[in-house]
Parts: sequence; structure tokens; C-alpha cells
Amino acid sequence: MRVLSLHREGIARSIGASLLSGAMLLFAMPAVGADSVRPGESELKAALATCSACHGESGAGNEAMGAPRLAGLGRVYFLEQLNAFANGDRKNATMQSMAEGLAKPMRASLADFYASLETVDPKRQDPVDDAAGSSRGAWLAVRGNWPAGVPACSECHGPGGRGVGAEIPPLAGLSPAYIVEQLESWQQRDRPAGPLGLMGVIANRLLKEDISFVAAYYGGVASREGDTKAPSNAERQDAGVVSLAGASPSSSNSTTFEVPDERSIPNDDFGREVRRGEQIFLHTADAAPQYVGSPINCASCHLDSGRRADSAPLWGAYTVYPAYRKKTGQVNTFAERIQGCFQFSENGRPPPLGDPVLTALETYAYWMAKGAPVGIRLPGTGYPKLVEPQLPPSYQRGQALFEQKCVLCHGRDGQGQMSGNATVFPALWGDRSFNWGAGMEQIDNAAGFIKANMPLGLGRTLSDQEAWDVALFMDSHERPQDPRFDQSTARTREEFHQTRLSMYGTTVDGRMLGAR
Repeated sequence: MRVLSLHREGIARSIGASLLSGAMLLFAMPAVGADSVRPGESELKAALATCSACHGESGAGNEAMGAPRLAGLGRVYFLEQLNAFANGDRKNATMQSMAEGLAKPMRASLADFYASLETVDPKRQDPVDDAAGSSRGAWLAVRGNWPAGVPACSECHGPGGRGVGAEIPPLAGLSPAYIVEQLESWQQRDRPAGPLGLMGVIANRLLKEDISFVAAYYGGVASREGDTKAPSNAERQDAGVVSLAGASPSSSNSTTFEVPDERSIPNDDFGREVRRGEQIFLHTADAAPQYVGSPINCASCHLDSGRRADSAPLWGAYTVYPAYRKKTGQVNTFAERIQGCFQFSENGRPPPLGDPVLTALETYAYWMAKGAPVGIRLPGTGYPKLVEPQLPPSYQRGQALFEQKCVLCHGRDGQGQMSGNATVFPALWGDRSFNWGAGMEQIDNAAGFIKANMPLGLGRTLSDQEAWDVALFMDSHERPQDPRFDQSTARTREEFHQTRLSMYGTTVDGRMLGAR
């Protein structure tokens, strides 16, 4: 796109001068001839001027007209929406007429142009991600409603709703009315449900008032009457929302431990330590960088801030320690268990016992397990243990499923996606992933987690066989060395990985895993 790279700024500056009349231009979108020919600069200017009549100069959006911001939309997402308007899958009479008049090369050029602009006005203040609990909209945006199957918006759309990659659009700066309109369109099936059909599913799990509250949050609107702090468990039940309990709606466990309401955290020094632990849990790579080797957060594998049943919740782990662990060959305390997470899953180094980071995380877990029986493995603890599948797990089937179900979030190369410096989707292999000592390198552990929780927001939609296949594919890639490495890969496998559920020390595509 040499034309765009050379003339983008000039085009943006000249759009205003090109707008002879918004009304005259509105239905005058020029069509380009052959689908294989890219538009020239003058054609692109005219098309951008037409877009600007509604969406504002440089794609800033026009709230009064209900026209959303285009600046910073990912190229893939932008093209998908234009194509959906053109073929009638997304309902909007004006946009359908506009999109139908665009040849494919013009659509591609417009996508390139808007994707190259700033995502959000830098002068605008973003939603604050640690404000969860201050309002119902903030709670849904930052924490979600996992018991009802609704992940936090930020878990896909990134911190502050700034968007992630080429296919997940920003939410920050969109008008509340526009967000409401789109969520209702998904509910009414007036626009495609998006990759994996995820947004169609999520929208239909939201109450009407929740839609307005989360829209107001991302639109930067002050809390409205009724948009109070996150609803209590009883309030959720009264509103027809699944109780805020540890178990997922689809879990095989009919009852499980109910996590204390977050509003019960005391407003004192102890409560502040609980909240500090929560922030370390959510933003580990930023909050404890001295102990983290890969940009992975605790919440990447322990969903819903460590509350989610069948996702190794903190309330299920805290009460079963001290415990003997085969992995270490000795009895470990809960603090020592956390040390292992930093060393293996975070590919870092264990904080010393008594370190403030360990104290905060242990305090957070202690508060979450308040009222749970000690020494009893509660339903939903850990990851589900799946029966081994009828067919041996297959790399080829796993690869096909990964490409179909997982690349949206984790990328085709499995390296995850960042939003700025923040990890939104963790890397599944490679230098930025967990190392060969982590529990997730065990195929059965990965299969249980995947079955219960993946794709995000669509847990338990894969069959057991599919979960095993994807787990094998994921764990058949190279990753950082096991910190317990002892002289050679073969010897390390014999000591720590001598099981058919570990790919460490095996050969895949002519390369021995763990040999580097």
C-alpha cells in the first residue's frame, strides 16, 4: 500500500476540503472497476470524504448521528463488516447501499487506511480496568458474569477496551447508544454473530439493563441511576442471572462452594491487602515483574479472577494445603505452591517466603476461601479429569481444530496477543509461554482445562476427543526449558517427565522437544 503510506496524512488533512456537502456525498460512493485494481489517490480521497460525512474526519465517529469510530479498527474486522453490510448479513439500509457500491480493492484500501490511524483519541480518558465493582457496568466490563457464561469484555477487547489485533475491535470511545444497538442486533440476529459465533452467544446471556450499563461504561458516561455497584448474589438471582457461585452453569458439579461477595472485603488494612493480591493475580507480569519470566498472568489459567470452578480456583486450592506433592516429593505449604507457579507457569523465579508478593496472593486466596471446609477437595477444584479418548490424541486433528477454534485469540503461531504491554491472550508455546515444568505441559491437564473453559466463553462446546487432540497439538511445540534440567534432555525426561502424557524429550517433526 505505497499510496497509503505516502499520502495518508495528506489525505486525512484534505478530507474536510473535499466535503462539498455531506448530504450530496452520502449516496455518491464511487465504485472502482476491476476487482484486482487498487484505487488511485483521487478515488480513495473521494471515498474517504464520503465516509467522513457520517463517521467524522479521520474516522473519529459522530455520536449525534450514531456513526461509530472507524479509526484503529483492525483491517480484518473492518473488511468483515463491509462485506456483511454488502451481502445483507448485517442489517443497515444506509450501510448496505454504501457497501454494495464498493469494489473489493476499495474496501481493502479503506480498511488499510482506517486501521493505520490512532485507535482512540489520546486525549480521551480510558475506562479504568481496576474500577471493577464501582458500578455494574464496570463489573461486567472488567470482571464479567462468569456464572452466566459472560467473560469480562476486557478479556477479549483488551485493557480499557482498546481492541486487540486485526479482528477484535475497540470498544472505548463508542457511543453508548451504538453499543446498545449492536448488542441488541446480535440478540435479534440482525448482524453476524462474529468469529466462533461468540458475540451472538454472549449478547443473549446479557440482561437488558446490563447492556445499557456496560454501554455507558465504555462510552465514558457517568454512572446512571440504577447502575450501582456490582449486584450481589441474591440480586443476580432475583434478576434471573445465575447465582455468583463457584461452579459454571455447564459444570457436572451440581453444588459447590460459593465465593464470598466482593463487597464483604473489609475497608481496612487487611482488605487492602486482599485487593492488592487480586491486582497481582490479574496483572502479574506488571505487578510482580521481578518474578515473572514470561508475560503470563495468574488469571490466564485461573479464570474469573481465580473464582471459576474447573479452572483451578483459589478457593479450591487454599484449603487443601499443606499437602504432599509428587512433583516435589515432599509436603508443600500453599505459599510454596505459589512459588512453583512463578517458577514454572510464569517461567520466572519463586519469590522468597515472606515476600510481600506471596503475602498478598496468599491473603487474597485466604479471603476467597472464607467459610470453605479445610482439608476437603471441593467440587470444581483443579481442572476436570477427562477419561482418555477412544482414539489416541492426534496432532493433525488437533492442528485443524486449533486453526478453526483457537487462532482468533492465540494467533496462528500460538504466540498470543498483547494490547500495548498487557497480555490479553497468553502464548501457548515458544519463548513467551510457560516452561516444560508447568502443569499445563501435561496433556491431561491441558485437555481438562480446554474442555471446561475454551474457547473463551464457549466452554464445554468441544468434545472430550477434541479437547485431547488440541491439548496434544499445543503441548507438541517447543517452550522454555524445565528449570529442573539435569545434564541432558533424556535424563530430565527420565526424572520428571517419564509419562506418555508429556511430550518433553519426544521427537515431533524431526526435532526433539526440550533439547534446546
